[in-house]
Amino acid sequence: MRILITAGGTREYIDPVRFISNASSGRMGYALARAALRAGHKVTLITAPASQRPPGTANIVKVETTARMFEAVKKYFGRCDCLIMAAAVADYTPEKPAKNKIKKTSEHLSIKLKPTPDILKWAGRHKKKNQIVVGFALEDRAVHIRAEEKLNQKNLDMIIANTPAAIGAEKSSVQIKSPDSSWSKIENAAKATISKKIIRLIEKLHQVSLK
Repeated sequence: MRILITAGGTREYIDPVRFISNASSGRMGYALARAALRAGHKVTLITAPASQRPPGTANIVKVETTARMFEAVKKYFGRCDCLIMAAAVADYTPEKPAKNKIKKTSEHLSIKLKPTPDILKWAGRHKKKNQIVVGFALEDRAVHIRAEEKLNQKNLDMIIANTPAAIGAEKSSVQIKSPDSSWSKIENAAKATISKKIIRLIEKLHQVSLK
């Protein structure tokens, strides 16, 4: 399969040197890329800044902002069999980033934010018959309800739900669901182990889609 994976935490610039971001290490996305490569698949990894070492044989596409990640996904999406959106994509970006560095004063500073493009929703709408789109849902409450809403509303083939405890951790617990399956759980496992199981599930979905 040709698998397209996003990873890392996107940055939304307030001015040329300051940005809004999150604590994502990119560990899950990079683990998925390694697992897919070990399973014999071709991988394109679109990565926002991350603390991980890039897999040597993957096609690496480096981006910073959500807008740039969206451009890269649109560029490679039509050539892939599966998209795994593992990146921690910023939900908001400054409406008018300052062209020069904002100087500190004694006054309060307000920054007006606007929503970023919904990359996962776009992919779900534009996928071809045999393409698979996999999303992640990081939720701190009503995990099943919110993740299943995301699965259905964005026309996904699989959702992987986790909690804020997974951010930057070497081990985590995830819950996985497809439209026609019940929830399955992987508890307190290394992200390499979780990734291997996710790739196997994707392979099964791909086989079914080809029938």
